[in-house]
Amino acid sequence: MGSTTPKQFLMLGELPMLIHTILRLQQCPQVGAVVLVVPQAELSATTELIADHGLSNIVGPVCGGSTRQQSVHRGLHQVPDGFEMVAIHDAVRPFPDPDTLTRAIELARQGQGVVVGRAATDTIKQVDESGRIVATPDRATLWHAFTPQVFPLTMIRQAYDRAADGGYVGTDDASLAEWNGDRVELIPGERESLKVTVPQDLATARAWQTSADGSAGPPSGG
Repeated sequence: MGSTTPKQFLMLGELPMLIHTILRLQQCPQVGAVVLVVPQAELSATTELIADHGLSNIVGPVCGGSTRQQSVHRGLHQVPDGFEMVAIHDAVRPFPDPDTLTRAIELARQGQGVVVGRAATDTIKQVDESGRIVATPDRATLWHAFTPQVFPLTMIRQAYDRAADGGYVGTDDASLAEWNGDRVELIPGERESLKVTVPQDLATARAWQTSADGSAGPPSGG
């Protein structure tokens, strides 16, 4: 990023990215609490940031692990009693859509996992270690998986617990549920697709934040 500042603290307009993400999640009426999981080195700064912006219904921040999977696992065991559903979301995806999240939660209430994603539009190549193309999967069956990913809490906790006990490492939350034998469904989303990873992503996020009517988020139509 060309900056020593952790990505979630970078500014989008007048607010840090993390605050944008939390505020948009809280626009979903079914979100009753947000469990923040952060690296140990960022616990103090995150605590101050939450206090400075007067955010409520925040659990933590919780100290994460050395990997994303370990961090999510710790966060799942900090969800307050009484919650039956959990939506797992990356802090550096600052434009989660509350309506899409609501749909995902309602589907997950049927006893399955739900991943927000987007159908692949580019041809995908499978390559070997030398870079030689070994297969071209049918694009019609391929989706990009984003967050939020929504699950019944007991389902995804069990998947994470079993993965920790068995040494299984997945690439996202849904992969652990799939490995555990749980049903997971994909639903389309657009705004959730922007993950701020490289400087060009940050420029896009900042342009989205200041576009249209000036409100936080991408222009209409994502």
